Amino acid sequence: MATMKIVSIETARLLRKHRFNEPIPAHYDPQGALIEHPEDGKDKCWNSPAHDKDPRHKSFAAPTLALAQQWLREKKRFDVLVDREYFLGKVGKYYARIYRLRDGAMGETPKFRSYEKALEAGIIRALRAI
Repeated sequence: MATMKIVSIETARLLRKHRFNEPIPAHYDPQGALIEHPEDGKDKCWNSPAHDKDPRHKSFAAPTLALAQQWLREKKRFDVLVDREYFLGKVGKYYARIYRLRDGAMGETPKFRSYEKALEAGIIRALRAI
């Protein structure tokens, strides 16, 4: 069974900046260490309250890449789609296309060897475009 990849600390910080506040079982502490809580079965909104400026209280929600991708699509109207190069019967590297749904603007990421790296790069690019 495949495990779901969690976003990097860089992506988690950008998500917090753009008010990502969904209940999830993992977060990064202020020092950047990933803390998962699967045993308690309770998900929390790790980014709340967003107005708290005290760095000792600042944790960053650590969603899966799929949840961050879904949140961008549903809340911020950015679609991040991963595709793969294909040329003359040869399959190449992965890249992400980013679509801003309100006006159709589009962008692409560089090429990556893994699907997950391309997806995360697309998520970061979409967050920086907000």
